[in-house]
Amino acid sequence: MLVVSAAFGADVSHRLSAGGYQYRDTATRRAVDVLASEFQLPADANFVVTVHERSGVRSGPAAGAGQALVARIRAHPEVTVAADPWTSPPGSPLFSADGRTALVLVHISGSERVSAATARNLADQVTRTEGLHVGAAGRALVQGELTRDAQDALLRAELLAVPLTFLALLLAFRSLTAALLPVAVGMVAVTTTLALLRLLTLVVPVGVFALNLTTALGFGLAVDYSLVLITRYRSERAAGHDRNQALDVTARTAARTVIYSALAVCAALLALLFFPVYALSSLAYAALSVIAIAAVSAVIVVVCTITLLGRRGDRLLLPGEPPPRPRPRGEGWGRLAALATDRPWLWSIPLVTLLCALAAPFAHATFTTSDERMLRDTSAVRAATEQMRTRFDLRQIDPVWLLLPPGSAGDGKAVAYAQAAARTRGVAQATVLTASGPAGRNVVRVVTTDAPSSDEAAATLARLRALTSPGPVTAVGGTADRVNTLAALSGQLPWALGFMAASTFVLLFLFTGSVLMPVKALALAGLGLTASMGVLVTVFQDGNAAFLLGDVSAPGYLDPSVVILIICVCFGLATDYEMFLLSRLREYYLLTGDMRIAAIEAARQTAGTISWSAVILITVLLTLATSALTTLKMAGIGSALSVLVDAFVIRPILVPAALALFGPANWWAPPWMRRLHDRIGPREHPPTSPGLTIPAPVHPPATADGIS
Repeated sequence: MLVVSAAFGADVSHRLSAGGYQYRDTATRRAVDVLASEFQLPADANFVVTVHERSGVRSGPAAGAGQALVARIRAHPEVTVAADPWTSPPGSPLFSADGRTALVLVHISGSERVSAATARNLADQVTRTEGLHVGAAGRALVQGELTRDAQDALLRAELLAVPLTFLALLLAFRSLTAALLPVAVGMVAVTTTLALLRLLTLVVPVGVFALNLTTALGFGLAVDYSLVLITRYRSERAAGHDRNQALDVTARTAARTVIYSALAVCAALLALLFFPVYALSSLAYAALSVIAIAAVSAVIVVVCTITLLGRRGDRLLLPGEPPPRPRPRGEGWGRLAALATDRPWLWSIPLVTLLCALAAPFAHATFTTSDERMLRDTSAVRAATEQMRTRFDLRQIDPVWLLLPPGSAGDGKAVAYAQAAARTRGVAQATVLTASGPAGRNVVRVVTTDAPSSDEAAATLARLRALTSPGPVTAVGGTADRVNTLAALSGQLPWALGFMAASTFVLLFLFTGSVLMPVKALALAGLGLTASMGVLVTVFQDGNAAFLLGDVSAPGYLDPSVVILIICVCFGLATDYEMFLLSRLREYYLLTGDMRIAAIEAARQTAGTISWSAVILITVLLTLATSALTTLKMAGIGSALSVLVDAFVIRPILVPAALALFGPANWWAPPWMRRLHDRIGPREHPPTSPGLTIPAPVHPPATADGIS
């Protein structure tokens, strides 16, 4: 399967789409086609050419060269509309105020992947025009640049993640074979996922960032699950069990935890399917595939490898003969958990206050769709776009187009509607244009007083949509695209969050039989996520801690799609770690009947595994932050911060403190839910190893030294 997957998925990067983050309903897509075919208006100009000459481009040789350039562009078979200032009426906004720069607005037809490739070819042709300084910009070209940079980032991430992960595993296991095994499982998961992505591209469009996400998530989770399995096997062998007994316990406990954890991460990422943009839905398909592959590969490869190695496996996988008096495993984490459970309020209040302070900037977060500001500072596309922003009035270049229904021409209703639009607050100008075709369509061109990407322009569009109109009106343009996309994402967000919380609650209830445990897990996961979101606002929107961004500038906003992706991924990972902890907690509670002892021992047994797993995941995620793309930096830094907070603050300190606060009530559930869990929940297997360490209560100046 590995060989076939490697061959089949080798060219998957050439089949991915760069866009998919913009929402357009059927009416909007139809209106764009009508404006292009009946009005010859580039309302969806996805490719822009800037023509500059110091002596001026309005007339003379520069004007002739510019018109010849436009003719070459119009001759391309994928170009449907090309608006230029030389054939436009006098006073065209496509000339800069000083007359030295001209804009050519072009609409390229086809899918986003096709239009990005066409835009790249056109840009290579027009920028080599002799006698003129020609630049190229536009959404299609930005998407092509994003695709190329994403592929470069993927190669860089692979070159960094694999050796760094192997080094971390070598430090964790102190065994070469034990360190190589999770890396091998990770490579199996990633290679198989590439083949699945290739299959997905035959059915649905798949965004280019799905490749980066699946490789990072698949490799990280495969290593994560292998780490859990190998750690449990080594623990059982150290407790005196033979190989078959150790494998049996590992399969009944750790493997079950891996499967439940994979289901929890899948449930969180299923929420991406609620959002009506294919970049997120394709990420969901890809992520679900890679998580399933990671879990199955880890269980099969680890168990089968240990079985096949036989006696040699003990020499290769185990660290060697233990000393006569071994130091208890995870002693430092056990002491920390003992301190947290002995004084839960003393630890919880300062840490929760700190996390709330980190989350505070998220209250003033600004969201908008990605644009050229997500590209690196040295990008030629970004430079051309910034030149367009500074030399031209974007309100005139990208107005709001209000397409009226057929038959609206000639009865005066369109003129009356345009006059009402002109009187609307936030509108600078409103004019009526009539199509020459038999349909008798009218479109109202509205210039707002504010920039198209501003919140004020969005408010103006809302007032325009509230006007009494002669029929159904469809708004087209950059402002409408931004408003429609944000409305589509925000409208589905409560449903997605509700599904994510409900599915996680059900899984944790089935895993524990408790009602309080899932509620507590949801609250702590939300707290950690919000803290990481606050740091993202501080870095990417407010521009603080710019050293984290390297060679790119802070865009001044957050991309809502990236934030949604971070929430779904990191919520799933938080539940993943919760499963690891709760599996041991339940075992030791059944053995001792004491919640404090069970919490301390569960933290002692799992915190080391969780911390090494987090180190590996953070390493993999931070390789995304080395990209020149701000989008990938945002995703990498935000996810790494969330994992860091969850693994090193919430799991080892806040969770044991909360367990101590609620005591036996942690396992409470209504009688009917208890009966349901007894019928369909997993059977519990208390630990039989003699390695249980029960720390004594901690009171100053006493220490947390354990007693067996």
